[in-house]
Amino acid sequence: MGTQAITVRIAGKSYPMTVDTPQEEETIRKAERQIRERLKMYEEKYAVTDVRDLLSMCVLQFATEAMENEERVDNVEHDVLDRLKVIGQLLDSTLDK
Repeated sequence: MGTQAITVRIAGKSYPMTVDTPQEEETIRKAERQIRERLKMYEEKYAVTDVRDLLSMCVLQFATEAMENEERVDNVEHDVLDRLKVIGQLLDSTLDK
């Protein structure tokens, strides 16, 4: 496909970007929609109208979610490694017999 120019609108401002694949554009468009929805939700829920405040609230929420997801991934990785270790020990004990 090659590089393609797209424009993303966040909080009433346009941002030109380039993407390399249709999947990358789809991901960016999805993120754009999520940001727009969060901004609207915060504006309605908290009666906040300052765009910087709304964007700050949105960034804080996304950062919190990212950190929670990283923690879940770490926990899953540790769990998988622990289970693989047990399986390895079981295999070793079976092969030793």
